Amino acid sequence: MFPIQSVWLLRSSLVYFLFGTLLGALLMTQKIFLWDHSLWFLLPIHYSLMVWGFFIQFIMGTAYWMFPKHLSDSPRGSQFQAWFLFYSYNIGFVFFLVIKITQLPNNFERVAKILICLAIVMFIKLMWARSISYNS
Repeated sequence: MFPIQSVWLLRSSLVYFLFGTLLGALLMTQKIFLWDHSLWFLLPIHYSLMVWGFFIQFIMGTAYWMFPKHLSDSPRGSQFQAWFLFYSYNIGFVFFLVIKITQLPNNFERVAKILICLAIVMFIKLMWARSISYNS
């Protein structure tokens, strides 16, 4: 059965893909029609949406589903840790995007990056326990 955490990771990654594609299309049409050169400050946000919003989160959602399961009551590990991964990553990433758009100080950006880093560490912890087997 497809775990609900994977469903939500994949759904949110596709939302970021939609926004990243729309932003990329806006930047490309700006290149054709030469509206305003100040729109190019959105290019790093476009990259962030596509790489960190879509690609990385899509990989995490797929890996959480496809990695080998334990033969126990919780085959994919702690449900709390999986939800923490989802919420921490998405809250940190949205916070990061808002900071980049509004040009807030770097201290706020650091908090967003810490949330994303915590989510990635939690993902590694969840996957590590499922990929390592101990032979005794």
